[in-house]
Amino acid sequence: MTLERKFKVGLGVCGGIAAYKAIELMRELQRRGCDVSVAMTKHATEFVRPLTFRSLTDQYVLVDDYDPANPDPIAHINFSQNIDLLLVAPATANTIAKFANGIADDFLSSTYLACTAPVLLAPSMNTTMWEQPATARNLATLKSDGVVFVEPDSGLLACGTSGTGKLATTDAIADRAMGILGTCGGVSKDLVGERLLITVGGTREAIDPVRFISNRSSGRMGFAMAEAALARGAKVTAICGSVTVDAPNGCEVIKAISAEDMHREALARFVDATVFIGAAAVADYRPKTVGGQKIKKNDAEVISLELERTRDILSEIATTKTKSQLVVGFAAETQSVVDYGRKKLNAKGLDMVVANDVSREDQGFDAAVNEGTLITEEKEIHIPRMTKRSMADIILDEIVRMRGVR
Repeated sequence: MTLERKFKVGLGVCGGIAAYKAIELMRELQRRGCDVSVAMTKHATEFVRPLTFRSLTDQYVLVDDYDPANPDPIAHINFSQNIDLLLVAPATANTIAKFANGIADDFLSSTYLACTAPVLLAPSMNTTMWEQPATARNLATLKSDGVVFVEPDSGLLACGTSGTGKLATTDAIADRAMGILGTCGGVSKDLVGERLLITVGGTREAIDPVRFISNRSSGRMGFAMAEAALARGAKVTAICGSVTVDAPNGCEVIKAISAEDMHREALARFVDATVFIGAAAVADYRPKTVGGQKIKKNDAEVISLELERTRDILSEIATTKTKSQLVVGFAAETQSVVDYGRKKLNAKGLDMVVANDVSREDQGFDAAVNEGTLITEEKEIHIPRMTKRSMADIILDEIVRMRGVR
């Protein structure tokens, strides 16, 4: 993205072990052309000294309005109303709670209340704190207030446990920030008037009332597509299977857990769409018979499960599309990725396929990043490893080009 002006970012740093990562984030934002001003909570200064940020920004680092060294006696007002984005990373459970409940007992929380710019939070905390009902309520409140979040990653935490709560990667946070800034700065609304129908997540195929067959799809890529399309002016409906992430604000969500549910909803709603994107990992097979009661374990060492084919959503959508509609599919492969992707394009009669390698643990299913190849009838475009949100915009760029020649 080419910036028309130098955006001003207010970077809030809270008191958590991930505070040191804010230095890397600040440098990344500067590299992308942003003017970054830093505000810290008092506890954050116990992890990283303000002098570090001051040396790298050549600006006074704000911690306390009443500090005699503070050059601005109403800094929380002037700081908050002279930025294009307030970005808090890491955002601790305590600060999130303050923001959600209107508490303004330090510089950063006062700044939030006085801020008229978009707000982006990147939480970081222990898994138990992240999963607390109180935290969930605070997150829901802030989301309803229009605050945007970069969800934390899962992995090994500083406390030695594993789970969700790890600060998202620097690139993921910076990508989200630049996406918001681009929208505020007048990014082209090149999808205004378009109606996108996107399938998202994995399906679950019942074995009995307790068990099911599914896959590792998280819904991250599909919702990244939805978020990017919404930012560019499209109306977006997501037919949502099993997911581990939230839908973006403004996206209509239709629940469809099984392949049959998703097939029914997709066929019914495609008539009103201009673009269909099949980002869901739909089960190819399902149990032929479903137990009415839980299947009990017996003495048999091996049991057999007879499977039958599910209906092919992409193929049927493609056969019903009009000349004014586009159908885009995803091909999650573990070998010969581009070859299989092109075969899928031709066999199903699609306009575009995004083929990606899901054999790697660090990308693809349930990861924040992806890599793939965009395949159309006349060309192939390699998309290097990047966040799924960034990848979504590249895919939409090609969709916009194809819509323009229809």
